[in-house]
Amino acid sequence: MEMQLDIQKLKKLRESKAWSQSHLADVSGISLRTIQRIEKSGIASQESAQSICSAYDILVTDIIVNEDIQVNIGPTFLSVARYKVEQMNIKATILSFFIAFIIAYFWSI
Repeated sequence: MEMQLDIQKLKKLRESKAWSQSHLADVSGISLRTIQRIEKSGIASQESAQSICSAYDILVTDIIVNEDIQVNIGPTFLSVARYKVEQMNIKATILSFFIAFIIAYFWSI
């Protein structure tokens, strides 16, 4: 199902982060050509709209033109994985693995 997105909101969101269309394509996992088409026409598939919203950390209803349309899109594996990696505290993760390694080492002695 195709959705009509607010072109002005899309451009303002991208410009507010000082992102190029190419950077948005990389962050969202969508091709540059698709980003260009969406910003020109405002028409996007549910998957593309969800990917863009995941990149901006907003809801699809924030950029859809007709808010009367019920959009019931669950999180995709890629968006959940991207969120988990972004929220991961690298130092805490390394420390946790180090402690687990030491415990496992002394447990086996």
